[in-house]
Amino acid sequence: MEWGDYRPFQPVEDGPMEGMAPVAARREYEHRMATKDERLAVLATLVGANGLRLGTDDEALDSLEGWYLAQVEPEAEGATRPRPLWIAVAYDLGLHLGDTIIARAPGLSWTFYRSRAGARDVAHQHPVIMGFTRLRNKRYNVDPFPFAVGTGGSSLGGRDARGSFRNFVDSAVLYA
Repeated sequence: MEWGDYRPFQPVEDGPMEGMAPVAARREYEHRMATKDERLAVLATLVGANGLRLGTDDEALDSLEGWYLAQVEPEAEGATRPRPLWIAVAYDLGLHLGDTIIARAPGLSWTFYRSRAGARDVAHQHPVIMGFTRLRNKRYNVDPFPFAVGTGGSSLGGRDARGSFRNFVDSAVLYA
């Protein structure tokens, strides 16, 4: 694994977004969207240093997923949670997966989601993909960040997570 000069994303607010005051969560969302292109460039450099190309086509997604599943490391022996540096990579992967969905379904977009259920909703005050028109629930959203972390965790737990990236993207596009 070649890390090069990879540096993790730096939030402007502390703590989980769902627990932040609305003004702080909005500020964090705006920061995340303002730094999205920079984060994607950092991810492209990281995967490039490891012989991959960051792309939105199926072949690039499959290669990216294969690399991630082969490289992700647990935070402790036997753990299914990735170590913090890999959670940072998963954040960048989530941005890429979200942008891939939007590239394939241009009616979708990144949105700051405020749930009526508040912090009980895991997507509350998070950047999510919204705009799905083929579903009755107009507030339906997908959050690629926990998906990316969870895919790594599934692999660490011994489950076969191959095909997850493409399935995630394809299912979101299907309901766009």
